[in-house]
Amino acid sequence: MPHDFTQFDAWKKAMDLSVKIHAVTEKFPKREIYGITSQLRKAAVSVAANIAEGFGRFTYPDKMHKYVQARGELIEVMTELHYSHRVSYLSVDLLKDLLRDCTDVHMLLNALIKKMGILGKSLSPKS
Repeated sequence: MPHDFTQFDAWKKAMDLSVKIHAVTEKFPKREIYGITSQLRKAAVSVAANIAEGFGRFTYPDKMHKYVQARGELIEVMTELHYSHRVSYLSVDLLKDLLRDCTDVHMLLNALIKKMGILGKSLSPKS
């Protein structure tokens, strides 16, 4: 088990994605600074923040809840990326690249959620 959240592969990849999205949105129209640019950046960093917060939680159900929240934020990011492509802010190649990164984070989050569920069940009293 990692000693801090920065050692989690899911957190590392989520942070990389967030930084990449920040750079990509620099090229979005300035009129979107309080619109999709802000929304996409906040959702992206929220994925990593929820993973970190989950790491800091004490119980397995609390941890799992934060990892599920991170997964929900990730789906929001993916939706906003599709929107950005549809309104011609992202090329199809850039969209595919970012969605591939999202898929990597999604798989890592699913593994964390599964692990938390198994660990939580192994600690519950037998009926």
